[in-house]
Amino acid sequence: MARIPFILLSSLCCLPAVGQEWITVAELTIEVGPGKEETVYYGFEAGDEMLVNLEMVEGKSLRTFEVEEYPDNSRLLEYDVTGIKDKRLKVYSRGIYRFYLRNTALLKKAVYRLHLQRRPASPSTANFNPAVKWVERVDTTYSVQSETLVEGSEVKEVQQRRRVLDKVDTSVVTILEKLERVHSRTNFGSDNVAYVTFELPQNRYEPNKTEPYQVTEVTSWAYWIGTGEAGKQVLDEANVKALAKIAKGVTTGAISAGLVSSGYGALALLAIEGVSTFSNPPSGENVKYEILRDQNGSYELLSKGNSVTGFGRVGHYTQGNFAIKLDNDNYVEGINVNVKVIAVTETRSYRDEYVTEVREVPVSERKVVRTPIFNRVKAPVLSEQ
Repeated sequence: MARIPFILLSSLCCLPAVGQEWITVAELTIEVGPGKEETVYYGFEAGDEMLVNLEMVEGKSLRTFEVEEYPDNSRLLEYDVTGIKDKRLKVYSRGIYRFYLRNTALLKKAVYRLHLQRRPASPSTANFNPAVKWVERVDTTYSVQSETLVEGSEVKEVQQRRRVLDKVDTSVVTILEKLERVHSRTNFGSDNVAYVTFELPQNRYEPNKTEPYQVTEVTSWAYWIGTGEAGKQVLDEANVKALAKIAKGVTTGAISAGLVSSGYGALALLAIEGVSTFSNPPSGENVKYEILRDQNGSYELLSKGNSVTGFGRVGHYTQGNFAIKLDNDNYVEGINVNVKVIAVTETRSYRDEYVTEVREVPVSERKVVRTPIFNRVKAPVLSEQ
């Protein structure tokens, strides 16, 4: 009897088990509607070899066919697919696989037959159950925010900045000084009504209006209207009286004195302090006048008169556009009308002043707060789990 060498017997004993049969996991006919997608899930065991076959039954090619190891590890991705023949994939660990079919055709459905098989690595895993079930679970995410939490208070010295008024300067600005000819009512080709328009200086805030270091604002303005020599005589007499009031100390300020003596005269005294030195006018050629405020094309009447001379002070409308309407009611003679308008501007300058105060201040600490957010989701799991 022949002997088998010991070394050969040893080798035969150590050969691994081979020749495991292919086991069908699923054999499906899947209909994918126009512009739709379909997905199926199956489980595979570690060491399995997967065999994928895809056959077109009806329609056109699929735009996408993908085999993905759940949740996001793509193992096979094909475009414009009409079929797949005996595609083998190695399964490295037990898990769930997603089979995704997408049809981008707008009118026609696509019908495909999907055949999935597995070849176990050993007889011990041949009875693996590939079925997948869906379970509801709670996923927790966190909203992370940095918050300042107040934890008591303490008494401490605090340096405070405050803005204080440093100085105030008052100025007078000539807005209008004009001789206007107003024609008679019977002058053909020319109107007996004239309009003289002007705009007050805009208020300024430097560097900004919220917290300025210097503010220049119009506080008031005054006007004077006079016809011919009679009107001019009234203005000259008013200027003399204004200087006399300053000399006697009747008015209230050296500021007004300086402005009056600088040449603005009675009109400046009227605009700054509201003190009038104008007298009743003598007889002469009169003019009908109206002081108007422009409101986007329509006029608001502020005051009016009919005399050789007229004057007034306005302190409540200090921005915008205005007009003086002059009306000559003389049928034969035209008149020359002198018009003067001045504005008073006040410039206030500020400076920063720092003081130390003892205060009770809150003690705060900045902490990172993590707030959980719970979401209910459905996820695939192996049926045997």
